Amino acid sequence: MKFIYNLKIKKMKKIFLFAVLLTIGFATFAQPKDKDHESRWEKYRADKVAFLTSNLELSPAEAQKFWPVYNKLEKERWEAQKFRREMEEKVQEAEESMSDNNIKRLTREFAGSLQKEANLLVDYNEKFLEILPPGKVLRLYKAENEFRMYMIKKFRDRKKNGD
Repeated sequence: MKFIYNLKIKKMKKIFLFAVLLTIGFATFAQPKDKDHESRWEKYRADKVAFLTSNLELSPAEAQKFWPVYNKLEKERWEAQKFRREMEEKVQEAEESMSDNNIKRLTREFAGSLQKEANLLVDYNEKFLEILPPGKVLRLYKAENEFRMYMIKKFRDRKKNGD
């Protein structure tokens, strides 16, 4: 993949990346074997950090400002997506014979969960534009999408090969 073979990052970026991967590697190694899901999730996050670091070509000053904001977005995005998935389940399980008031409440909560995710991205876009040049913010969104497609392909390939 492009991010592995095309490491044209400055020395500080390499040191930063090494430190992040080493820290996550130790955390993953120290986990008990029954936390397999958590260790896979940590590996996913480490891969994502490496991918974004490589693609964004952040200066040390940019990285110092960017990563805390990005990590906060990821946490808030996770919570918003979790709530949306719960709302999707409630919608799927809902009976159309429910009272109109209950249906209205449910549909408004569902629509609100989608709106919350959208508002989150709009708010953080502005924060990123305060930290990074606009071109790097655009590159962030492209890199996130590339990483997502890479992981989907990796998952499908693993499933196809019976792993």
